[in-house]
Amino acid sequence: MTSPGLRSTVGASPRGPGLTALALGVLGLLTFWMCGLGMLLAVGGIGCGVVAVARGRGRGFGYAGIAVSLLALGVAGAALVWFGRQAADCSGRYQTAFDRSTCLDARFPLLKAHRD
Repeated sequence: MTSPGLRSTVGASPRGPGLTALALGVLGLLTFWMCGLGMLLAVGGIGCGVVAVARGRGRGFGYAGIAVSLLALGVAGAALVWFGRQAADCSGRYQTAFDRSTCLDARFPLLKAHRD
């Protein structure tokens, strides 16, 4: 027996898809440098945001999630282009594998740490 003024909290939150979109967008923005993980999270955030807006469940969070996810996708894409240009510059400038490796070590010090 329930009182007329009480609501049941069982079930999914009506803002669930929108909050998920926002969380995925923020995570995508924080992990843009992790070998495509940020891009994958951002695409998931856009998808969840579209679902939230289409269903009308958590629309404000859905729009915010889409915006943050698009920002994360743009930042990750720009980082990918920048890293690619740096690597291409090393491979185009030096002829020997040792010289290319030295150039890459200078530009990407974290790569050197993983090879040692």
